[in-house]
Amino acid sequence: MKFVIVTTRQKYGGAIVLHTLCKCLTDLGYDASVFYVAGNYYCRKKKIRFWVKQTLFALIDLWKAHLVERFGEEKFLNNPSFEGYVNISVRGCRQKLWPRVDTDTVVVYPDTVHGNFLKAKHVVRWLLYYNRYHDEEAYEKNDLFVAYREVFNDESLNPERRILQMVHFDLDLYKQTNFGQRKGRCYIVRKGKSRKDLPERFDGFVIDSLPEREKVKILNTCEYCVSYDTQTAYSEIAALCGCISVVIPEEGKSWRDYRQSDEERYGQAFGFAEEELDWARKTMGKVKARYERLNKEGTLASQNFAGLCRDYFCLGAKGTFQ
Repeated sequence: MKFVIVTTRQKYGGAIVLHTLCKCLTDLGYDASVFYVAGNYYCRKKKIRFWVKQTLFALIDLWKAHLVERFGEEKFLNNPSFEGYVNISVRGCRQKLWPRVDTDTVVVYPDTVHGNFLKAKHVVRWLLYYNRYHDEEAYEKNDLFVAYREVFNDESLNPERRILQMVHFDLDLYKQTNFGQRKGRCYIVRKGKSRKDLPERFDGFVIDSLPEREKVKILNTCEYCVSYDTQTAYSEIAALCGCISVVIPEEGKSWRDYRQSDEERYGQAFGFAEEELDWARKTMGKVKARYERLNKEGTLASQNFAGLCRDYFCLGAKGTFQ
């Protein structure tokens, strides 16, 4: 059984999660690799145009990777177009330029993929965010669905509520280095870019598109990090860096609409109410221990996932999934 995991470079949290799965499967002895694609995965019509675009992307991707390898990461740290090629969280994933997909191959697509452009017989759809496609051509009837978190699950696709949650946080990068004075605010917008309550102007840096080391530097300077993306892991990264992390809930909602337990909201205030800010301050120190544990749990989660794939696609001995 082989795995091909479709992803972009490690510029965002979802791509880091996909690389984490690949790395854990590889460490377990599986033939697992990543297949890098351009940001637009929507492939329903104009397939020739899609593959021309993908070919051009692959050539540019290889060129960028070659430049970083030849001249070193330091030269490209402050270049946003190279962010996925430096500050890499998960290393050791094998890349396939053009993967060979046969009857023994399981292809893992994230929720951003419409269709099955690799024409795989065995397809896993990993809902890392809410399901965005509701037309009949998006998925096939034999696809296996798993959700990253229960809140992202679509019960019409995954009534069994299979959950595959794994994280990889580089705790040597994401950490507090400033234990002195802080001032000002920085902001996260990301998936909240369509919200109607966004301010017209921000009185601090919007860190979305900055290289990771620049994000960490700013998060170690500011007193507050305010996020309009209610689901990003950067709210917890802000807490790891010593920021008071404030998530702005949508109108009429509270933290319970976004988190399943107190542990999932460690270090985060949902709004500026004093009791919320007090919670963020008191629990900030618990975030690191939580992610140290979650980092270690990735191996077990990937082992269970491989067992699920064997069972579901009848590819070998029985496995388990929890």
